[in-house]
Amino acid sequence: MESERRRSPRHPFFAAAELTESTSGARLKACTSNLGPNGCYLDTINPLSVGTIISIQIAHQGQVFVAGGVVAHLQPNVGMGVEFIALESGCTALLETWLREAAPVERRANDSASLFCEGVAPMKELQFN
Repeated sequence: MESERRRSPRHPFFAAAELTESTSGARLKACTSNLGPNGCYLDTINPLSVGTIISIQIAHQGQVFVAGGVVAHLQPNVGMGVEFIALESGCTALLETWLREAAPVERRANDSASLFCEGVAPMKELQFN
């Protein structure tokens, strides 16, 4: 199942998102339905192909999270799962804050370690046009 492939849990999180496909520059608007330290799920009737490299901007409560990502899986006419592969400077702390706010109360009480797994590169290592 889906959750068995994830490296970390995701939490319900609803926000506006804008994607830019890296090779064509095509833009797509979507909405997040869940968020985790390594990715999110985007509700859209036109999901991109698995393996598509994107840049993503998620806007929530006046703040904007920016990252590079790759489409990890899709459900036609429903949405797609995106894995974050590079976070823009300053966005790690914002993502951590959003996840703390979205996490169940019992998780917040027990979560003294960082929510992030290794393997997410700094945004400066990738080029998006």
